[in-house]
Amino acid sequence: MALSEYAGQSPRKNEEATVVRVVPHRLWRPGRTRTEPCANCGDEMVLSEEHLLVVVDEGGKRTRRYFREESCVREWLGEG
Repeated sequence: MALSEYAGQSPRKNEEATVVRVVPHRLWRPGRTRTEPCANCGDEMVLSEEHLLVVVDEGGKRTRRYFREESCVREWLGEG
């Protein structure tokens, strides 16, 4: 599935939220390493390595969620 096709969907545990976009992402900051857990599986990720960024609208507020890979996004949305 193309990443753009996830826009407009809601996570299975939060139907008030809507996916705005899903994009490949890499956060690069010289001299600094930032880690975040995958929003689905909880695996710790180094954000300077490739992962997926999902922007979610929750009641007019946009938040960022980080995912290890597309299968994690599908599972989070209830498709996997």
